[in-house]
Amino acid sequence: MLPKSFILLAPLMLCAANFQDAVNTAISATSAQKTATTSSSASTQSSATSGVKEALSLGAKQAVSLLGTEGGFLNNNAVKIPLPASLKPVATAAEKLGGKSYVDDFVKTMNTAASKSVPKTASIFSDTISTMSVEDANAIVSGGNTAATDYFKTKAGTKLLSAIMPIIKESIKDSQVMSSYQSLKGFAGGSNATAGLSNNAMVGQASSIAKGLGMGDAVPSGDENIEDYIGRKTLDGLFYMIAEKEKALRSNPMASGSSIIQQVFGK
Repeated sequence: MLPKSFILLAPLMLCAANFQDAVNTAISATSAQKTATTSSSASTQSSATSGVKEALSLGAKQAVSLLGTEGGFLNNNAVKIPLPASLKPVATAAEKLGGKSYVDDFVKTMNTAASKSVPKTASIFSDTISTMSVEDANAIVSGGNTAATDYFKTKAGTKLLSAIMPIIKESIKDSQVMSSYQSLKGFAGGSNATAGLSNNAMVGQASSIAKGLGMGDAVPSGDENIEDYIGRKTLDGLFYMIAEKEKALRSNPMASGSSIIQQVFGK
């Protein structure tokens, strides 16, 4: 027969056991909930990162594809590289003297050099995308219409310029940019005795035309660094095209055909 004391304690022991079971169940439920929350948060962050990377990749590939072909810059008025500001008086004078072809040739050779350099940027864009952090991705998702493009500018701008400059310099030689440049300046500035005018007469006439148009002297005091100018304008064109693609994806993610982009930017 059980001791009387045990009989009295049995109900208390049973209650304690039930209470412990309830505590253990609550702890397990809380732990499971935390795990589920953490898992859900990690999944959301992973989706954001994947979506941003895919959007950036689409923008970069499109820009490189469109601009890295023959006529990519020249035939696109949005990114076509114009004459440097310092040469506009020269160009105006040359056109007035019948030398428009010199202006056109120079513009064409600059844009050709830019297009030849663009394919080199593809690997840099790819590397920049692959090293993107979760924090960067979240900032881009919640940022403005060109947050992804701005990320490229900040993270890869210097590398891109360094990568394209050797190619631009080589393209400048192949495309005879400097030859066209000197021909243009020579025609408007007096080294080309076209149309039977003496050198001094050419200089005087070119300067008079430019001054009459309110442009100052036709011959600039110092040559602009053509290589640097083309390099900067090449990057401007690339970033412009990427920004346009980004804005399109943000405004209409369904058109991307990508479920992850729709998920991230369709919210």
